[in-house]
Amino acid sequence: MLAGSVVCVKFAPVAIAATGKNDPREVVADELAGQAVTFLFSPFLALESASVGQVWAVAAAGFVLFRIFDIAKPWPICRFEKFPKGWGILADDLVAGVFAWTVLQICIKLFVIS
Repeated sequence: MLAGSVVCVKFAPVAIAATGKNDPREVVADELAGQAVTFLFSPFLALESASVGQVWAVAAAGFVLFRIFDIAKPWPICRFEKFPKGWGILADDLVAGVFAWTVLQICIKLFVIS
């Protein structure tokens, strides 16, 4: 998560200047950081009692949840993309990761941990 964040903030301004887009698709370090937030501490909550199928289901659910929040950008996620330069590119993905993490933890508690 930290590496993706640093790379995004440091190099995103160059990508913005080169493409003329505020959030260029060529920058994927923000996605890496957001996905990392989604899975932060998740394996530690479920590994003891989860089957291999449940672990794969958690991984798939986390990926899908992050993508939904990242693409839909519900409030307040959309407000974070207005930060300047690389910070805006990164911040909305980190907050989408927090939203996805929250929903994923609820799903783990309801469906995986018995």
